[in-house]
Amino acid sequence: MSVRITAALRSVIARKGVLFPINHLVLAPLAIWLVLQIAMPDGVGNKRNLAVRLLALGCVAIFGYLSLVLGRRGNARLLPCLVATCIAGEIAMRAMGSFGTGSDLEWREPRPYFMFGGPTDRRIRRQMRLNDEGFRIEGEVAAPKPVDEIRIFVMGGSTVLALDGPPAQSIPGVMERELRAAGLPRARVYNFGVTSFVSGQELSLLVHRLADLQPDLVIAYDGGNDLFQPWFYDPRPGYPFNFVAWEEAIGTLSNTGTQSKTVARLAQDSALLQAIAGTTEWSIRNGLEDRRRKVGFAGTPWRQAVVASYARNIDAMCRIARANGALFAAFFQPMLPYSKSLDRRQVEMSGGDQMIVGLREQRGQVPAVVAARLAAVHAEAGCRFGDLSDSFENAPNTFVDIIHIESQANALIAGRIARDLLGWDALRSSAGLRQ
Repeated sequence: MSVRITAALRSVIARKGVLFPINHLVLAPLAIWLVLQIAMPDGVGNKRNLAVRLLALGCVAIFGYLSLVLGRRGNARLLPCLVATCIAGEIAMRAMGSFGTGSDLEWREPRPYFMFGGPTDRRIRRQMRLNDEGFRIEGEVAAPKPVDEIRIFVMGGSTVLALDGPPAQSIPGVMERELRAAGLPRARVYNFGVTSFVSGQELSLLVHRLADLQPDLVIAYDGGNDLFQPWFYDPRPGYPFNFVAWEEAIGTLSNTGTQSKTVARLAQDSALLQAIAGTTEWSIRNGLEDRRRKVGFAGTPWRQAVVASYARNIDAMCRIARANGALFAAFFQPMLPYSKSLDRRQVEMSGGDQMIVGLREQRGQVPAVVAARLAAVHAEAGCRFGDLSDSFENAPNTFVDIIHIESQANALIAGRIARDLLGWDALRSSAGLRQ
């Protein structure tokens, strides 16, 4: 039997050339690798990477087929042609832009102090236009403030920004309409939502930018990103969205410590390998797991620390707003995991059973922890905290993902906030808000 196999191999090599088995030793592992990457859950998380991997698998299959049908000369030229194809792919990938983690940053342009904001190139996408500072505001905010304007700033994440629909359907847009119709015709509500913002970034935005614009009232509609993002992304309580990725980038650029130019690090410089092999994703994921171990991810102390971080930021925003002559109101937003009944798809959207249990526990802690912080320092009535997390407990289909809701539901939230504000004595009696 072994003699027959040896003879068959010699016959194949005689017809196909010595490079024939070498070609398949290269192509076969590459094909297996790509199949595994496509089949793995992380492999389909980024649709652009998935497309590249499918194209790469198709190319490998074509080269494998050519190796089988070509003779000695064709097999001798196959690997150089594969290398040339890879070079062409690298050029195309670099021309197309960022893949992997980089695609997460498309709408997060770097900013000093609060880490990132919306893009400042006035791009229009999904009916959304941003001003020169990256906020969903028509033009710039006038300074000094017009004497006849009741200036209200709303901060938050993408739920405030409202990625879909016109500005009038966003929470700030509906709030302005409700307030004006109910007796505050001079109210002007500005949208300072930024995708993925957590309360610490809102605090920094308030300190470094918004306080100088003389708001009469500052509103934070938040809490969702503060609670759920540590479960998915950087697990350190209070850290911004995917901060671990920014640290990874700084370490790679500085080439210090463990960031030496190993083969793996060199692979990260290739746009093609980032998409096919996931080198950037792997590096960040490994760093993420290490940080999760260090912070005691998902444990009771960790969950309490996440809530405490949010409460500290709400307290600090109240202090800053009051110190600058503005009222402050925070509203704790609803999320899909808070709904009482979830189907299988909604459980997956919510991050799974462990995350749902953890988020529900944290949700129950937030009102008391925030109230304790505010009551301990602020005896006057210039700050307010409202819990809206129960808004859709019995309507999970209102959510399109873990945190975003339909436009009609946004209008309901805006209406609840407007009614709460209109019944607030501090708002009516404040000298800056008298009609």
